[in-house]
Amino acid sequence: MSLLLTPAEAALYRTGPNNISILFEAKGGFDPERALFGLHQMVEGTERFHRIPRGRISPVFGARVPLHWADHVAVLEAPDLAAAQMMALTRRLALPMDRPLWRAVLVNPDGAGWSGLALHFDHAIADGTRISRHIVKQARPAPDQKIPLSDIGRYTLEHLQSQTDLRLTPAEPALLRLDFEALSRAIPDAASHSDALLRLAHRTLLEEPAFDGLPSSRRDNAQVARIEALRSASGVLGNRARMVSVDLSAPSLASTALFERTRTPMIDTARMAVARFIPAALLRPIVQREFSQPGIVLTVVPVGRRLPPLFGLDLRAIHPAAPVLGRPPLAVTAVRTGQGFDICLTAHGIDGQAIPDLSQRVADRMLAAAQ
Repeated sequence: MSLLLTPAEAALYRTGPNNISILFEAKGGFDPERALFGLHQMVEGTERFHRIPRGRISPVFGARVPLHWADHVAVLEAPDLAAAQMMALTRRLALPMDRPLWRAVLVNPDGAGWSGLALHFDHAIADGTRISRHIVKQARPAPDQKIPLSDIGRYTLEHLQSQTDLRLTPAEPALLRLDFEALSRAIPDAASHSDALLRLAHRTLLEEPAFDGLPSSRRDNAQVARIEALRSASGVLGNRARMVSVDLSAPSLASTALFERTRTPMIDTARMAVARFIPAALLRPIVQREFSQPGIVLTVVPVGRRLPPLFGLDLRAIHPAAPVLGRPPLAVTAVRTGQGFDICLTAHGIDGQAIPDLSQRVADRMLAAAQ
C-alpha cells in the first residue's frame, strides 16, 4: 500500500530531515498559473502529498488533511539569482512537520534571471526515480489549464532565506551538462554512457588535491542506484530503488545492468527492520556515516529523448539533487535525455566538510576532461 511506510522509508523519515530537491529550468519565462495547475496534477495524482507521517518507531502516513496551497507554493522574484544558488537554497528549506512534507517555488516567471520551478520534498514520500516517473506522467497541463494565483504569496529572496532549516547544511552544488559525445571522448572504453559518467567522476577523485588522502577503499567504491522504480507497473510512490556497489579499480560490468529489476536482499530488509528500534538521535549519525562512506554516489534518471513540457514549462534542463543526509566526497545525480546528462554535483571534503567552491572545481575538471 502506498500509504504504509516500508522499513527503509521509516528509517529515512526517522533520520529526518532528509530531503530531495529538483530544479526544472525554463527557457525564459513561463505562465505561473499553468505551472500551478501542473503542481495540482502532480499532487492530486498521489495521496502521499496530502498526508503527514505519524509515529516515530513505526511511522505511517496519517489521515488525509486539507491542503493550504499558500503553505506549499510561492512565487519568488529574484532576477539576480543563478540556478545553482537556487538549488543551494532549495535544499536548505524547512519542511514544517505539521503539514504534508513538500514545497514548490515558481522562480521568476517573467523570465528575468533564472526561471523555472523548484520542488522540495521529504525522502519518505518517494525516491528520486519514482517521483520523476510520477511527474513525467502527471504534471503536463495543457495551455488552457490554469489556476489563478490569488492565494499564492510572492516572496523576496530574503523572505525565502529566512525559512531555511539550520540542520540542513550540504555543500554548495554545481550544475553542468555533459553530452554523450564528450563523455565518449573522455572515457572511450566505458561500457555505457552512465559508466562513462561514473568513470569521469572517479578520475576527478584521483586528480583533485582536495581528495588527497582519501583511502583507496573509499576512492574506488561507488554506490549506484539501480532504477527498478521506473519499471513498476503500479506507479505508486515510495522508495524502491536499491543502491549497488561498483568497484572502480576494475572495469565495470554492473553499469550495463543498472536498469534491471532486482529484489531487495533479505539482509537489507532485516537491517531496515532493526533500524525501527534504534532511537532517532542515534540513527541519524549512523545513516549519515553509511551514506558518506562511498567515494561516489551516482543516480541517473532517464526521462526521454526530449524533455517534455512539465508543469507547462519549456524546459532547458532538469536538475535533481542527492538527498542532503549523506556527505560522500562526490554525489552525482543526473537526468539523461537523448543527447546527454544534466547533472547536479555536490562535493565534500574527505571528512565530510564543506569546502568553498569545491563542487564547482570538480565540475570544471569534468567539463575540461570532456573537451
